[in-house]
Amino acid sequence: TEERLLALDAELQIARQIQSSTLPQHLPKLADLDIAARYVPMSAVAGDFYDFLPNGSKRLGVLIADVAGHGVGAALIASMVKVAYAGQFAHIADPAKLLTELNIALCGKFEEQYVTAAYVYIDCERDIIKYAGGGHPPLMLASRADGTVRRVEENGPILGMFAEAPYSAVEIPFRPGDRLFLYTDGAFE
Repeated sequence: TEERLLALDAELQIARQIQSSTLPQHLPKLADLDIAARYVPMSAVAGDFYDFLPNGSKRLGVLIADVAGHGVGAALIASMVKVAYAGQFAHIADPAKLLTELNIALCGKFEEQYVTAAYVYIDCERDIIKYAGGGHPPLMLASRADGTVRRVEENGPILGMFAEAPYSAVEIPFRPGDRLFLYTDGAFE
């Protein structure tokens, strides 16, 4: 039993290293944008995931996703999400289309698991963000101008369950000094 536990622990360590390598190793550097990210999984491996798609020096796509459940199964599905997201550059500026394409790519790939996701396209040249969600906790937007914090709840269905799921996006002004907060349900659990 001890040997089996040691072998299982060694496999979990390998899974943790692989999962860690799927997360961005460096934060993108954009002229007018400061970015911070923190990833603290609840267990050795998890289904939470984030990634970036830079689009020049003043635009950036940001995806955050959460696979239902914990452990190796959720981490494997998160890897599938990463691969599907990496192929979405053609839709980088269209959050609704990007989530639609991710959903199509994930449908039929797993039975009892699902994925929540939020995608934001930040355009520092036009001072706007475009946002869409799929069953994900809302984006929090803090305005420097008036000190308010607003929940942006533009949300379609979870990803991976319904092939014809509709997604929509919202466009919001994003001024210097404003802050965005994207997170998974682990932030409040």
